[in-house]
Amino acid sequence: MNLKDQLWIIKSRLLEKRNLLFMLVLFFVFIVIIISLTFYNCIKFINYSDIVKPNSRNIYIEIDNPSEESLKQINQIPHVIFAISGQTYQTGFFNNKSSNSIYITPLIEKEEITLINGKNLKNKNDMLCPNNFYPYDFKDVMDTKNYLKGKEVLNKTVTINNEVFTIVGTYDAPKIRNTTYNCYISEKDFQKLVTNHNNITIRVDKLENRNLVIQELKNMGYNNINTQYINFNNNLIYTGITIILIILFISFAIIYNFTKKKIRYHLNNYGILKASGYKNKQLFHIELLENLIISTICFMISTISFIIVYNLIVTNINILNIAVYNSEITLEINYFYIFISYLLVIIMLFIATKYLTSQYLNKTIKYLLKDE
Repeated sequence: MNLKDQLWIIKSRLLEKRNLLFMLVLFFVFIVIIISLTFYNCIKFINYSDIVKPNSRNIYIEIDNPSEESLKQINQIPHVIFAISGQTYQTGFFNNKSSNSIYITPLIEKEEITLINGKNLKNKNDMLCPNNFYPYDFKDVMDTKNYLKGKEVLNKTVTINNEVFTIVGTYDAPKIRNTTYNCYISEKDFQKLVTNHNNITIRVDKLENRNLVIQELKNMGYNNINTQYINFNNNLIYTGITIILIILFISFAIIYNFTKKKIRYHLNNYGILKASGYKNKQLFHIELLENLIISTICFMISTISFIIVYNLIVTNINILNIAVYNSEITLEINYFYIFISYLLVIIMLFIATKYLTSQYLNKTIKYLLKDE
């Protein structure tokens, strides 16, 4: 039996009542799996936020007017990337509007960011800002239409202490959990803006080396040492994985049950085909191809439905938008996880179809013709 004959058989029964019901079931299976994977993606983003933030590797020492010699000694400590004096942030005003403040930090560790548009910091008063940039203040409700995205951000200006900076590039802020209003300028430009030298900011190469550096600092006589609290809870990840596994188990049970009923319903037809000389392998291919076609149709419909509903409802919840603004969560749809949901359902369909066709089609032709 060639592919054309197989497709003809599938076409003749594709719109049967059982197949339409199976499509409806698969639609909801896809929706539930996609939602669970999206939820897991959000949990993972939250849980790993403090780990991927560059500032999490910072150590702060409270000290008035630290000397160049003390900074030099600290910079020589193993695992220290840099040590600078003064505060490590400034506030600026977007397009000279005093009501629109943004957060400015020096770009000392160039590997810290991933450039998306434009160019890196090269000239005086160059600036990098998030690729999804929200430089506007708001009180209770934020308007997501005010986001500047991609190349829209380029060539805008930010004023800091009467110094005008030009945005020459954009970077991936969510990747390092920076806020949507966190911009970078060069260390040289930043040092000219610093007026308060009452602390030292130190950055270590890896989070696990932070305690080693703190111990070295204590040995050197520094006591007023502060670090950012790291909030990491594996239980959140385990909870998300457990929920996904439960949903997948239930989904497989549903798929197995409907596949079984569908195969039993077609046993008479398969008995006739076997009597006509067709092999079990050919009949398995018919059943599997039919399930693949049905599942692909359902996947496309469920994915489009999910994206439409997600964008209409979830992305318009103000409290979630504020959390995105502060880089506390992500509302971006992970299309890789959506594709994974398709693969998972295909694998479940293959296993169920393979097992059930081998179980039923290996019976005698007489049994197949009798079974309803």
